[in-house]
Amino acid sequence: MPRVDYDLIAHLYDEPIREHTVDVRLLAFLDERLDLDARSVRVLDVGCGTGRQLAANRARLPQAVMVGVDPFRGMLRIAARRSPSIEWVQGDGGHLPLAASSFDYATNQFSYQHIGEQEAFFHEMHRVLRPGGRFVITNIDPWSMADWSIYRFFPEALDLDGDDFLPADVIVGHLRDAGFVDVSIERRTVRREEPLADFLAYASERHRASQLMAIPDEAYQAGLARIRAALDAAGSTPVTVDSGVSVVVVVGDRPAEP
Repeated sequence: MPRVDYDLIAHLYDEPIREHTVDVRLLAFLDERLDLDARSVRVLDVGCGTGRQLAANRARLPQAVMVGVDPFRGMLRIAARRSPSIEWVQGDGGHLPLAASSFDYATNQFSYQHIGEQEAFFHEMHRVLRPGGRFVITNIDPWSMADWSIYRFFPEALDLDGDDFLPADVIVGHLRDAGFVDVSIERRTVRREEPLADFLAYASERHRASQLMAIPDEAYQAGLARIRAALDAAGSTPVTVDSGVSVVVVVGDRPAEP
């Protein structure tokens, strides 16, 4: 079962922090693959949500064939309104309803933790790519960001993510087992001083982070109480928290035909 039922919050999902620009790794891939025609390249996004990434790609590559897959019909309805020229498919990442060897480039962004059969998912991504195709998976790395504001005040979220997420080296192993080659890892960390009052406003809208939606109600309420207590202890003194988010990107290629 997915950790969050996004059909319930699809209408609340889009917000500025989830805005997307064109996928620069897709553009770099096309620069490498001069044999591919940008008018016929086939791009897949698994766990596409409300379609913002593919819509951003479409603006740059108006003639490319683009397909988004997501298990939640409510998210796909919004995606279809956003970009009717993209094909939106309801499906699970572990059992993609797509033909083999049918895409040149595929991504999964911040969503593999919702897939129940993760090992099968990596094999599925290899299956649907054409020889020479590329898969890029992007997500947070919970083990590198224990001081993230959500983990600091909602420790149960870190425990849950530790169960649901995969360390980068495990992802690399799964990709290689599935048949991917030239597998690489890129890491980056973004830090910011965040006013605690702003974080309380953010966390009070529970739908804004899947971690808050996934933890038990009592754990969520306890986390909010911790934030309020820290604000009360500070009185009129402004309080900030140093919060860091670590992102890991793993890239693998399906071997080209001899």
